[in-house]
Amino acid sequence: MAEQKIEIMQRKVGLFQAVAMITGLVVGAAIFVMVPMLAGMTGPSVYLAYAAAAIPALFVVLFEVQLTGVLPVTGANFVTATRVAGPAWGAMVSFAAVLALIASNILVSVGFGDYVTAFIQSFNPSFSINPLILPLTCVSFFALLNFLGVRIASIVQGIMFLAFVVGMIIFGIVGSANYNPVNMTPMFTGGAMGFIIVTVLASMSWAGLVALADIGGDVKNPRRNLPLALIIAFIIILILYVLQPFALVASMGAEAAAKAGKPAIMLDAARLMPGWGIWIIFIAAMGAILTTVNALTWSAGRDLLAWARDGLFPKAVAHLHPRFKSPDMAILIVLFIEVAGICLSATIDKYALAAILSIMVIQILLAWCVLRIPKKLPDLYKKAIIKFNGFWRWFTFIGTLITSGLIFLFGIYADVMPKDKIEIPWVVITFVGVLVIGAVWYIIRKAYLKGKGIDLDANLTRIADATLAEAEEKLSVS
Repeated sequence: MAEQKIEIMQRKVGLFQAVAMITGLVVGAAIFVMVPMLAGMTGPSVYLAYAAAAIPALFVVLFEVQLTGVLPVTGANFVTATRVAGPAWGAMVSFAAVLALIASNILVSVGFGDYVTAFIQSFNPSFSINPLILPLTCVSFFALLNFLGVRIASIVQGIMFLAFVVGMIIFGIVGSANYNPVNMTPMFTGGAMGFIIVTVLASMSWAGLVALADIGGDVKNPRRNLPLALIIAFIIILILYVLQPFALVASMGAEAAAKAGKPAIMLDAARLMPGWGIWIIFIAAMGAILTTVNALTWSAGRDLLAWARDGLFPKAVAHLHPRFKSPDMAILIVLFIEVAGICLSATIDKYALAAILSIMVIQILLAWCVLRIPKKLPDLYKKAIIKFNGFWRWFTFIGTLITSGLIFLFGIYADVMPKDKIEIPWVVITFVGVLVIGAVWYIIRKAYLKGKGIDLDANLTRIADATLAEAEEKLSVS
C-alpha cells in the first residue's frame, strides 16, 4: 500500500520540447569538431558517411517507437529491461548505460570549457582560466535548472535547440551556395576501408537516441508524442548531419578542413559570411553542447528515480520536491558524480569509447525486449498506438543486433588493435568493470533487502504502482 503514495511525474512536456530534448541530446559538439578530422580520413564523401551512419540509428528509432508506445513512463528503458530480459540482466546493463550517460555529460561539459576558452583566446590570446571552472559551472547550472522543474528545463531546451538548428542550417546554406566542384574530387580519398571506418565513427554521433524513453513520465499524450518525437528528431538530425559536412567540404575542401582541424567550421563561416559569421557558429555550437548537458541531466535523474521506485536504490532517491515536482535527490546524486568526474577529467577522455560500448549493449538488449513485449506485457502492449507485426519486430531486432554489434566490436578492436607499443586496453577494462560494479551492486542490494524481508527480484518483475500509474495516464493528457 505504501508504494501507492509515491508521486508520479507531472506531464508538462509537449511534442516540441520532446523533439528538442532528443535532438539536443544526440547533436553535440562532435558534429562541429569531428567533421574536419573525418573529412581528412575519407575526403568529400564524409557527408555520405554521415548519411550511412543513420542506418544503425534507424533501428534504434524503430524499437524505441514500439517501446515508448507500450511503456511511456519514467526510466522506461530500465523498466522494460528488468521486466522482459530479467531482473539481473536488466539491472546490470541499465547500470552501465546510465553511468555511460553521466560519463558522456562529463565529457561534453569538459568539451564546453575547452570550446569557450578557445573561442575567447581567438580574440584575446592571453586569456586563461582554471580548466575546472567552466565545466563545473555548466553541470551545476543545469542541475539547478532541472531541480526547478521540468517546465523551465524544457523551455530552455527549446530555446537552445532553435539556436543550434538555425545556426547549422545557415552555415549549411551558405557553405552549399559556395560549392566548388574542385573540392568534391576525388570523392573517396581514403578508399573503401577509410569510408567504412568514418561511417562507424560517425555512427557514434547518434548515440543517445534511447534516452528519450527515460523521460516518458514527463511527456503529454505520451503514446502519441514519444514515438512522433523520435521520428521527427531522427529526420532533423539526419538533415543536419548531412548538410553541415557537405557545406564544409563543398566550400573549403576536405584537405583544407582537415588541416584547419577542430575550428574548421568556425573558420569557414568567418571566411564566407560577414563578421558575425563566426558568432553564428559559436552560438550554434554552444546550443548543441548545452542542450546535450541539459538532456543528459534530465534523463539520468529519471533513471535513478526509476531505480529507487523498484528498490534498486534507496526509496529516498525517488523523492520529488514538493513545489517543483522534480526528482531532487536523484539530480543531486547525478551532480555529485559529474563533479567528481570533472575533477578527474585528465583521464576521463580514455573512457569515452567505453560509454559507447555500454550504449550499444543496452540497445541490443532493448531491441530483444521489444521483440518479446507482446508476450511479456500483453495488457500494456494492447494500449500502444503503433504495433509492429512479428516480421517487423524480428527485422528491428536483427538490424539492431547487426549494426550495434558491429559498432561494439569496432570499439573493442580500436582499443586492442596492434600498436607500436604494448598498451593496457583501458576501454575494455572500464566497460567490463562497470558491468561488474553493476552486478555487485545488484547482488549486495538484493541481499540487504532480503534481510529486511523484501524480495528485490519480485520488485523488478512486477511494475511499481507509481510506474503503472504513469503508464495508465489517459492519452489526452493536456
